[in-house]
Amino acid sequence: MGKFKPQKMDDASGHRTAIVPDWLPILSGRQPHENIASRACRANGTADWLLVATTDGTGYVRSAGGVRRDLRRGDLLLFRPGTPQDYGFADTTATWHNTWVHFRPRPHWIDWLAWPEFDKGVSLLRAQDDFGVIEAELVRLHDVANGPTRLRTDAAMNALERILIVADQVNPRSGSADIDPRIYRALTLIGERIAEPINVADLSKAVGLSRSQFSALFTQQIKVSPQGYIEAVKLDRAGQMLRSPTWTVGQIAAAHGFASVFYFSTRFRKRFGLSPTAYRQTNLRTQQDDPRPS
Repeated sequence: MGKFKPQKMDDASGHRTAIVPDWLPILSGRQPHENIASRACRANGTADWLLVATTDGTGYVRSAGGVRRDLRRGDLLLFRPGTPQDYGFADTTATWHNTWVHFRPRPHWIDWLAWPEFDKGVSLLRAQDDFGVIEAELVRLHDVANGPTRLRTDAAMNALERILIVADQVNPRSGSADIDPRIYRALTLIGERIAEPINVADLSKAVGLSRSQFSALFTQQIKVSPQGYIEAVKLDRAGQMLRSPTWTVGQIAAAHGFASVFYFSTRFRKRFGLSPTAYRQTNLRTQQDDPRPS
Protein backbone atom coordinates (compact mmCIF):
# COMPACT_ATOMS: atom_id res chain seq x y z
CA MET A 1 0.00 0.00 0.00
CA GLY A 2 1.39 3.39 -0.97
CA LYS A 3 1.73 6.52 1.12
CA PHE A 4 -1.20 8.79 1.52
CA LYS A 5 -1.05 11.87 -0.66
CA PRO A 6 -3.23 14.60 0.78
CA GLN A 7 -4.81 16.61 -2.00
CA LYS A 8 -6.86 19.74 -1.81
CA MET A 9 -8.68 21.37 -4.69
CA ASP A 10 -9.95 24.90 -4.19
CA ASP A 11 -10.49 28.19 -5.92
CA ALA A 12 -7.56 30.27 -4.72
CA SER A 13 -8.98 33.45 -6.25
CA GLY A 14 -12.07 33.32 -4.07
CA HIS A 15 -14.28 33.61 -7.14
CA ARG A 16 -16.57 31.05 -8.71
CA THR A 17 -14.77 29.05 -11.33
CA ALA A 18 -16.36 27.74 -14.51
CA ILE A 19 -15.17 24.15 -14.77
CA VAL A 20 -17.30 23.75 -17.89
CA PRO A 21 -16.70 26.57 -20.42
CA ASP A 22 -19.58 28.13 -22.30
CA TRP A 23 -18.80 26.16 -25.44
CA LEU A 24 -18.67 22.78 -23.63
CA PRO A 25 -21.83 21.87 -21.67
CA ILE A 26 -20.45 18.77 -19.91
CA LEU A 27 -17.20 17.44 -18.47
CA SER A 28 -16.75 14.10 -16.68
CA GLY A 29 -14.03 12.36 -14.71
CA ARG A 30 -13.47 9.54 -12.23
CA GLN A 31 -11.92 9.38 -8.77
CA PRO A 32 -10.87 5.73 -8.57
CA HIS A 33 -7.88 6.19 -6.28
CA GLU A 34 -7.11 4.33 -3.08
CA ASN A 35 -4.94 5.48 -0.19
CA ILE A 36 -5.46 9.14 -0.99
CA ALA A 37 -6.92 11.77 1.28
CA SER A 38 -8.58 14.07 -1.23
CA ARG A 39 -10.82 17.00 -0.46
CA ALA A 40 -12.59 19.47 -2.72
CA CYS A 41 -13.18 22.78 -0.99
CA ARG A 42 -14.52 25.68 -3.04
CA ALA A 43 -15.83 28.49 -0.86
CA ASN A 44 -17.83 30.03 -3.68
CA GLY A 45 -18.63 26.89 -5.61
CA THR A 46 -18.51 26.84 -9.40
CA ALA A 47 -20.46 28.58 -12.13
CA ASP A 48 -21.83 25.25 -13.36
CA TRP A 49 -23.64 22.29 -11.76
CA LEU A 50 -21.69 19.43 -10.21
CA LEU A 51 -22.90 15.84 -9.80
CA VAL A 52 -20.78 13.43 -7.75
CA ALA A 53 -21.94 9.79 -7.81
CA THR A 54 -20.36 7.39 -5.31
CA THR A 55 -19.67 4.00 -6.92
CA ASP A 56 -17.66 2.37 -4.11
CA GLY A 57 -16.14 3.11 -0.73
CA THR A 58 -17.04 6.05 1.48
CA GLY A 59 -16.85 9.78 0.94
CA TYR A 60 -18.32 12.71 2.82
CA VAL A 61 -20.05 16.01 2.25
CA ARG A 62 -20.10 18.81 4.81
CA SER A 63 -22.72 21.55 5.01
CA ALA A 64 -21.96 25.24 5.50
CA GLY A 65 -23.00 24.77 9.14
CA GLY A 66 -20.56 21.91 9.69
CA VAL A 67 -22.99 19.00 9.46
CA ARG A 68 -21.26 16.02 7.86
CA ARG A 69 -22.89 13.16 5.95
CA ASP A 70 -21.18 10.03 4.68
CA LEU A 71 -21.51 9.16 1.00
CA ARG A 72 -21.81 5.50 0.03
CA ARG A 73 -22.46 3.52 -3.14
CA GLY A 74 -25.61 4.77 -4.84
CA ASP A 75 -25.51 8.27 -3.32
CA LEU A 76 -25.87 11.12 -5.82
CA LEU A 77 -24.52 14.44 -4.58
CA LEU A 78 -25.53 17.58 -6.48
CA PHE A 79 -24.24 21.14 -6.13
CA ARG A 80 -26.04 24.07 -7.71
CA PRO A 81 -23.99 26.92 -9.23
CA GLY A 82 -22.48 29.28 -6.68
CA THR A 83 -22.94 26.86 -3.78
CA PRO A 84 -19.97 26.28 -1.42
CA GLN A 85 -18.48 22.81 -1.95
CA ASP A 86 -16.84 20.72 0.76
CA TYR A 87 -16.59 17.01 0.04
CA GLY A 88 -13.99 14.27 -0.24
CA PHE A 89 -12.69 11.00 1.19
CA ALA A 90 -14.35 10.09 4.48
CA ASP A 91 -11.28 8.36 5.89
CA THR A 92 -7.65 8.15 4.81
CA THR A 93 -7.64 4.43 5.61
CA ALA A 94 -10.53 3.72 3.24
CA THR A 95 -11.30 4.10 -0.45
CA TRP A 96 -13.77 6.29 -2.26
CA HIS A 97 -14.57 5.77 -5.91
CA ASN A 98 -16.83 8.24 -7.68
CA THR A 99 -17.72 9.67 -11.05
CA TRP A 100 -18.05 13.44 -11.18
CA VAL A 101 -19.86 15.45 -13.84
CA HIS A 102 -19.70 19.23 -14.27
CA PHE A 103 -22.50 20.31 -16.58
CA ARG A 104 -24.77 23.06 -17.81
CA PRO A 105 -28.30 21.62 -17.80
CA ARG A 106 -30.73 21.83 -20.66
CA PRO A 107 -33.62 24.16 -19.66
CA HIS A 108 -36.19 21.37 -19.23
CA TRP A 109 -33.89 19.55 -16.79
CA ILE A 110 -34.19 22.18 -14.07
CA ASP A 111 -37.39 20.74 -12.60
CA TRP A 112 -35.82 17.28 -12.64
CA LEU A 113 -32.97 18.52 -10.45
CA ALA A 114 -35.22 19.33 -7.48
CA TRP A 115 -33.76 16.60 -5.26
CA PRO A 116 -33.96 16.41 -1.45
CA GLU A 117 -31.79 19.16 0.03
CA PHE A 118 -28.94 18.38 2.40
CA ASP A 119 -28.03 22.07 2.63
CA LYS A 120 -28.98 25.19 0.72
CA GLY A 121 -27.98 24.52 -2.87
CA VAL A 122 -26.73 21.02 -2.04
CA SER A 123 -28.91 17.98 -2.78
CA LEU A 124 -28.41 14.34 -1.89
CA LEU A 125 -30.40 11.56 -3.53
CA ARG A 126 -30.02 7.95 -2.42
CA ALA A 127 -30.53 5.74 -5.47
CA GLN A 128 -29.26 2.40 -4.17
CA ASP A 129 -32.12 0.26 -5.54
CA ASP A 130 -31.83 1.71 -9.06
CA PHE A 131 -28.13 2.45 -9.03
CA GLY A 132 -27.18 -0.39 -11.37
CA VAL A 133 -28.91 1.37 -14.27
CA ILE A 134 -27.46 4.74 -13.27
CA GLU A 135 -23.95 3.32 -12.94
CA ALA A 136 -24.10 1.82 -16.45
CA GLU A 137 -25.04 5.25 -17.81
CA LEU A 138 -22.25 6.89 -15.80
CA VAL A 139 -19.74 4.55 -17.43
CA ARG A 140 -21.15 5.37 -20.86
CA LEU A 141 -21.19 9.10 -20.09
CA HIS A 142 -17.56 9.13 -19.02
CA ASP A 143 -16.39 6.99 -21.93
CA VAL A 144 -18.11 9.00 -24.64
CA ALA A 145 -17.37 12.39 -23.06
CA ASN A 146 -13.67 11.58 -23.13
CA GLY A 147 -13.71 9.66 -26.40
CA PRO A 148 -12.77 10.63 -29.96
CA THR A 149 -16.22 10.59 -31.59
CA ARG A 150 -17.52 13.72 -33.31
CA LEU A 151 -20.77 13.71 -31.31
CA ARG A 152 -19.18 12.92 -27.95
CA THR A 153 -20.67 15.98 -26.23
CA ASP A 154 -24.19 15.18 -27.45
CA ALA A 155 -23.78 11.52 -26.46
CA ALA A 156 -22.58 12.52 -22.98
CA MET A 157 -25.54 14.88 -22.50
CA ASN A 158 -27.84 12.10 -23.65
CA ALA A 159 -26.37 9.74 -21.04
CA LEU A 160 -26.77 12.39 -18.33
CA GLU A 161 -30.39 12.93 -19.33
CA ARG A 162 -31.02 9.19 -18.97
CA ILE A 163 -29.41 9.30 -15.52
CA LEU A 164 -31.70 12.14 -14.45
CA ILE A 165 -34.76 10.30 -15.76
CA VAL A 166 -33.90 7.18 -13.75
CA ALA A 167 -33.09 9.32 -10.71
CA ASP A 168 -36.51 10.95 -10.95
CA GLN A 169 -38.10 7.56 -10.31
CA VAL A 170 -36.52 7.44 -6.83
CA ASN A 171 -36.76 11.14 -6.06
CA PRO A 172 -39.31 11.49 -3.24
CA ARG A 173 -40.00 15.07 -4.34
CA SER A 174 -41.02 14.09 -7.88
CA GLY A 175 -44.18 12.14 -7.03
CA SER A 176 -43.19 9.16 -9.18
CA ALA A 177 -41.52 7.52 -6.18
CA ASP A 178 -44.96 7.29 -4.52
CA ILE A 179 -46.58 5.36 -7.37
CA ASP A 180 -47.47 1.75 -6.61
CA PRO A 181 -44.97 -0.53 -8.42
CA ARG A 182 -47.82 -2.32 -10.19
CA ILE A 183 -49.22 0.91 -11.56
CA TYR A 184 -45.73 2.05 -12.56
CA ARG A 185 -45.32 -1.23 -14.42
CA ALA A 186 -48.62 -0.60 -16.20
CA LEU A 187 -47.46 2.88 -17.24
CA THR A 188 -44.29 1.34 -18.65
CA LEU A 189 -46.27 -1.28 -20.59
CA ILE A 190 -48.52 1.42 -22.07
CA GLY A 191 -45.47 3.27 -23.30
CA GLU A 192 -44.00 0.11 -24.80
CA ARG A 193 -47.27 -0.82 -26.56
CA ILE A 194 -48.21 2.61 -27.85
CA ALA A 195 -48.62 1.26 -31.42
CA GLU A 196 -51.01 -1.53 -30.36
CA PRO A 197 -54.63 -1.66 -29.21
CA ILE A 198 -54.19 -1.79 -25.42
CA ASN A 199 -56.70 -3.80 -23.41
CA VAL A 200 -57.25 -2.81 -19.77
CA ALA A 201 -58.00 -6.43 -18.83
CA ASP A 202 -54.64 -7.51 -20.27
CA LEU A 203 -52.84 -4.74 -18.39
CA SER A 204 -54.43 -5.70 -15.08
CA LYS A 205 -53.49 -9.34 -15.64
CA ALA A 206 -49.90 -8.37 -16.49
CA VAL A 207 -49.48 -6.58 -13.16
CA GLY A 208 -51.25 -9.22 -11.07
CA LEU A 209 -54.52 -7.45 -10.22
CA SER A 210 -58.13 -8.04 -11.07
CA ARG A 211 -59.57 -5.57 -13.55
CA SER A 212 -61.65 -3.83 -10.89
CA GLN A 213 -58.72 -3.60 -8.45
CA PHE A 214 -56.44 -2.32 -11.18
CA SER A 215 -58.89 0.30 -12.42
CA ALA A 216 -59.56 1.58 -8.92
CA LEU A 217 -55.89 1.79 -7.95
CA PHE A 218 -54.84 3.31 -11.29
CA THR A 219 -57.54 6.00 -11.08
CA GLN A 220 -56.64 6.78 -7.47
CA GLN A 221 -52.96 7.26 -8.24
CA ILE A 222 -52.98 8.75 -11.76
CA LYS A 223 -56.23 10.74 -11.36
CA VAL A 224 -57.67 9.39 -14.60
CA SER A 225 -59.08 6.02 -15.64
CA PRO A 226 -56.76 3.53 -17.37
CA GLN A 227 -58.64 3.86 -20.66
CA GLY A 228 -58.62 7.63 -20.42
CA TYR A 229 -54.89 7.65 -19.79
CA ILE A 230 -54.18 5.24 -22.66
CA GLU A 231 -56.17 7.34 -25.11
CA ALA A 232 -54.55 10.59 -23.93
CA VAL A 233 -51.04 9.17 -24.38
CA LYS A 234 -51.85 7.90 -27.86
CA LEU A 235 -53.46 11.16 -28.97
CA ASP A 236 -50.70 13.34 -27.51
CA ARG A 237 -48.10 11.27 -29.35
CA ALA A 238 -50.19 11.47 -32.54
CA GLY A 239 -50.32 15.25 -32.13
CA GLN A 240 -46.52 15.37 -32.04
CA MET A 241 -46.33 13.38 -35.28
CA LEU A 242 -48.89 15.64 -36.96
CA ARG A 243 -46.53 18.58 -36.55
CA SER A 244 -44.43 17.04 -39.29
CA PRO A 245 -45.71 16.60 -42.86
CA THR A 246 -43.89 13.26 -43.16
CA TRP A 247 -46.79 10.95 -42.27
CA THR A 248 -50.37 10.84 -43.50
CA VAL A 249 -53.24 10.97 -41.02
CA GLY A 250 -53.99 7.32 -41.83
CA GLN A 251 -50.41 6.29 -41.07
CA ILE A 252 -50.48 8.14 -37.76
CA ALA A 253 -53.79 6.55 -36.78
CA ALA A 254 -52.46 3.08 -37.58
CA ALA A 255 -49.19 3.78 -35.71
CA HIS A 256 -51.19 4.30 -32.53
CA GLY A 257 -53.48 1.31 -32.76
CA PHE A 258 -56.65 3.01 -34.02
CA ALA A 259 -58.71 0.69 -36.18
CA SER A 260 -60.07 3.46 -38.42
CA VAL A 261 -59.14 6.98 -39.44
CA PHE A 262 -62.70 8.12 -38.71
CA TYR A 263 -62.58 6.94 -35.08
CA PHE A 264 -59.10 8.41 -34.63
CA SER A 265 -60.28 11.77 -36.03
CA THR A 266 -63.34 11.77 -33.78
CA ARG A 267 -61.32 11.15 -30.63
CA PHE A 268 -58.59 13.59 -31.70
CA ARG A 269 -61.14 16.38 -32.26
CA LYS A 270 -62.65 15.72 -28.84
CA ARG A 271 -59.25 16.12 -27.16
CA PHE A 272 -57.79 19.03 -29.14
CA GLY A 273 -60.85 20.78 -30.56
CA LEU A 274 -59.52 20.41 -34.12
CA SER A 275 -59.49 17.68 -36.71
CA PRO A 276 -56.07 16.06 -37.29
CA THR A 277 -55.76 17.88 -40.64
CA ALA A 278 -56.65 21.28 -39.16
CA TYR A 279 -54.29 20.67 -36.24
CA ARG A 280 -51.46 19.90 -38.66
CA GLN A 281 -52.12 22.98 -40.81
CA THR A 282 -52.25 25.25 -37.76
CA ASN A 283 -48.95 23.96 -36.40
CA LEU A 284 -47.17 24.06 -39.74
CA ARG A 285 -48.21 27.70 -40.22
CA THR A 286 -46.93 28.50 -36.73
CA GLN A 287 -43.57 26.90 -37.52
CA GLN A 288 -43.27 28.88 -40.76
CA ASP A 289 -44.08 32.14 -38.99
CA ASP A 290 -41.59 31.53 -36.16
CA PRO A 291 -38.30 33.27 -37.05
CA ARG A 292 -36.26 31.26 -34.54
CA PRO A 293 -34.10 28.43 -35.88
CA SER A 294 -35.51 24.95 -35.31
